[in-house]
Amino acid sequence: MRESPVTTDPRSGLPLAVPAMAVLWIEERPMAVKLRGVVAISRFPPEPRLGTWLEAESLAAGNAVERMAEAGLWRLFSQPPRPRLAR
Repeated sequence: MRESPVTTDPRSGLPLAVPAMAVLWIEERPMAVKLRGVVAISRFPPEPRLGTWLEAESLAAGNAVERMAEAGLWRLFSQPPRPRLAR
């Protein structure tokens, strides 16, 4: 898990915690990224059986699963995740 620094709500100036993010690597390629209740998995994972298992386990744990291109995974963790504002 990678912790992200606290950010500030632009409307109120109050500090907001940013959720932790987990990245699963296979050699030097990202295979999956988990942020909040969503797991993004590579469409063409380097280890297809592990990708199938990870998708099934994520769904069983109540997480949403989204398949995306590897470039999309890189974009997900290249910047800190955006905080979710309470409504």
